[in-house]
Amino acid sequence: MSETDNTKAAAAAAGAAAGAGGGEDALDDRGTDATGGVALLRRLRDAGFDGDNEKFSIALGRPVEEIAAWLEGRETPDDDIIMKARGIARERSIEIE
Repeated sequence: MSETDNTKAAAAAAGAAAGAGGGEDALDDRGTDATGGVALLRRLRDAGFDGDNEKFSIALGRPVEEIAAWLEGRETPDDDIIMKARGIARERSIEIE
């Protein structure tokens, strides 16, 4: 196999690992896209923090303005915040997926 073939194979494997999200738009290794990430964050906020952006922002360690921007679709949450949200949900036994 040539170096080009190896690169193409690696790219194909990475795309498959990203899932249906398409790879480039995925926020994490599970293939969560921006829409799915925001839905996950919204479920955690609503179920675990009484729908309160301020309480949620404290738990996530991010400014309340950033939380609002994600939930309003003005910004895209990053992979770090998605992983952190999953961890908080797991610790609090909240089903968000």
